[in-house]
Amino acid sequence: MKTSTIQCILALAAVAGSFTDARGQTSATRADSRNTPAVAVEASKVKLPEPSGTFGVGRVGYEWIDASRPDAYSLDPVDPGAPHAPRALMLYLWYPAPRIAAGSSGVYLPGAKEMDADSAAQPLAKEEFGEVWTQIRNGDLKSHAREGAPAVQSPRKFPVVIFSHGLGGSGFEYTALIEELVSHGYVVVAIEHTYTGLAVVFPDGNVISQRRDATPAGISSEQRMQRMFASAGLAIKQGAEDVVFVLNKLAALDHAGNPEFPLGGRLDLTRVAAMGHSAGGAFATRACQLDARIRACISLDGALPPASAFPEFPDKKRFQQPVLLLEVDHAGDRMPYSPEQYADFLKIKDGELKLCPPGSYDVVLKAAGLFHGGFSDYPLLAANGRMAETEQALNNLRLTESFARAFLDQTLKGTAETLLRPGSQSVEATVKAYGN
Repeated sequence: MKTSTIQCILALAAVAGSFTDARGQTSATRADSRNTPAVAVEASKVKLPEPSGTFGVGRVGYEWIDASRPDAYSLDPVDPGAPHAPRALMLYLWYPAPRIAAGSSGVYLPGAKEMDADSAAQPLAKEEFGEVWTQIRNGDLKSHAREGAPAVQSPRKFPVVIFSHGLGGSGFEYTALIEELVSHGYVVVAIEHTYTGLAVVFPDGNVISQRRDATPAGISSEQRMQRMFASAGLAIKQGAEDVVFVLNKLAALDHAGNPEFPLGGRLDLTRVAAMGHSAGGAFATRACQLDARIRACISLDGALPPASAFPEFPDKKRFQQPVLLLEVDHAGDRMPYSPEQYADFLKIKDGELKLCPPGSYDVVLKAAGLFHGGFSDYPLLAANGRMAETEQALNNLRLTESFARAFLDQTLKGTAETLLRPGSQSVEATVKAYGN
């Protein structure tokens, strides 16, 4: 078997394992965290951090259908032999809007009531959010976004970040990160990846929950591995194609005076980044390998140990844009595999990053309490207003946000960022620069 094929299979196997949980390192970690009192959240005690930039936040949702791409999971339950439906996505544009008086806010998760009324989506939502789900469903947990707010008049054009959530998650779980970027002048297009996300609510009220395939009983270990490879490969391929489709759609709609798209003419599509967390990091990085129009790529703890830092497919496509791998330190007790396997992975990761263009970085975060799910809002919600845990969660959010924004500012806006200079960071982060 060729080396590239072996690497592809190992990477896909690793992805299949990591796809099971976008919050913690393992399924055991997830179970432990969800059985502690920290998950019981009272909305009155939880508040998302105020974005630090000069702009307010507007938000608008769209349903976009890719007529050229049949959805592999869209089987007709009545007629399994019917053709697959075209791939349908919900996405939300978060964009700079005028600041308004403090206290004005929007709901945290649009569509929560529809999810709660859906027999398939409700248990998934309760599993994902724990006791806080009641507050989200009732609209008591707020974001800073205003639905349909007017965009600011200046600057005339905004750089764009296309964002992909982790498996079983939602873009809304990254509200703090998204709002921070928007407040500094970015448009963030958050994709709700159908069948990969927790549950996607469409304008007609249809709710499509995450697809969770049960492994058939009695199959061999080889057959189980084949199923895992196929599932992981399809997920990465489909997620990356979602990103490319959204970029194509933005390009088609981005002209002034378009009544279907109020931000028409306001997007700078020469300055586009793809970013994702966990499985979404694999979607984003694969999309970057496929499409040179994407000028910057960020993977938030989306590496695939012990096999690969980035998706490895037989086409051997490499990055044509700078890459930021922003990851949690997996050394010591956090090591996901044996010391020997992990040492091999570090060598593989270093070799892959050395093939990236100039301006690429590996940033390893070492802050106390930071874990795989710390790139989302989850630790802040789980803190339940307790001062020490809340401060730790806010610190870790600020840390991850600062490096993501520094990379975007440097790559898309051309600003020199001292935060990305190796040796200039605090003890909470180690930065290594890459690029031929």
